[in-house]
Amino acid sequence: MTLISFLIAILILVGFHEFGHYIVAKWCGIAVERFSIGFGPVLWRKKSNKPLATEFVISAIPLGGYVKMIDTRTHENLSAEQTSKAFDQQSLYKRSLVVIAGPLANFLLAWVFLFGLYLSGPLQVKAVLEEPQANSIAAISGLVKGDEVRGFASLPHDSDGVDLDLEFTSIDSWNRLRWKLLKSILSQEGFVLQVAHADSGDSRVVFDHPEIQSLNMKNDIFGQLGLNLSKNLSNVAFQLDIGIFESIERAYERVFDISYVSVLSIKALLTGQASFSQISGPIGIASMAGQSAQSGIVAYIGFLVLISISLGIMNLLPLPMLDGGQLVFDLIELIRGKAVSMEVREFASKIGVLGILILTGIAVFNDLSRLFHG
Repeated sequence: MTLISFLIAILILVGFHEFGHYIVAKWCGIAVERFSIGFGPVLWRKKSNKPLATEFVISAIPLGGYVKMIDTRTHENLSAEQTSKAFDQQSLYKRSLVVIAGPLANFLLAWVFLFGLYLSGPLQVKAVLEEPQANSIAAISGLVKGDEVRGFASLPHDSDGVDLDLEFTSIDSWNRLRWKLLKSILSQEGFVLQVAHADSGDSRVVFDHPEIQSLNMKNDIFGQLGLNLSKNLSNVAFQLDIGIFESIERAYERVFDISYVSVLSIKALLTGQASFSQISGPIGIASMAGQSAQSGIVAYIGFLVLISISLGIMNLLPLPMLDGGQLVFDLIELIRGKAVSMEVREFASKIGVLGILILTGIAVFNDLSRLFHG
């Protein structure tokens, strides 16, 4: 089940990413030689007899994919028609559009999944809290088991959040609250919660900037906050019932929140605030795919959303071999007025491959450590 779920995820997410490159290349009049899901030995291929037709391929190593376009820098003895449709012969803006189309396709796919999910009326749980850990921020602030969070607002700088006329976002589920909390924590910004107490009415609870900045990102941040979902979910589950327009808005909001948190997480890794032990590789992703599939279609779609956005962001990193690296070359070309030489590209690509191999090694090591040590 785990392997099948993983392969389906790769087929969908990588396929749609590469389809973004492919369809925009075709729109721009660029000849695409091969559309491949996976690397290495070819398991299946299909190609029509039309001139300049694309060969569609599924390869043996399901850890990515690629779209290979005709390029005069790597091809010889091209016809006049092939040369006119070569990638490197197109204007800079067309080439950049083709490059960025892959990551954008992943964000679009995540939005489509979320829109359909919200419109289907998924089962959610209210943001009812478990008993806060002793000495956590929530416990010190007076929150107790059974309190329900119903509103969230970012805390403006140099304010206590109590007397201000804040604009609160309605919180109807733990999922919505969780992403808002992660955004504030990783931004190291305070926030204010509207909390309904079982026996004393509603109140505002302030988590100020110094408290958030004191959190240790390498440990359980929700435990340090004292904000954890109630373990008794029998009375707090409900079916989300929203219309088309709110589903559109919610899907956009969630894609933005996940993307924002993902970028801040990368920043935390690079600055040493977070641990590299949190990185997952193919084994960890496959395990998550299997677990989410066993939990039902809603959980599996949620998993696809997370990985699709992560794939989009990862490919935008300014590393050679990734789409973001190509966009950096495009920016340099725009500034200099001429393309970066193939020698520089090849050297940068070697450095990029080394960086990717190091990150992959760390991720696989983390996966194996979790597998054998829990």
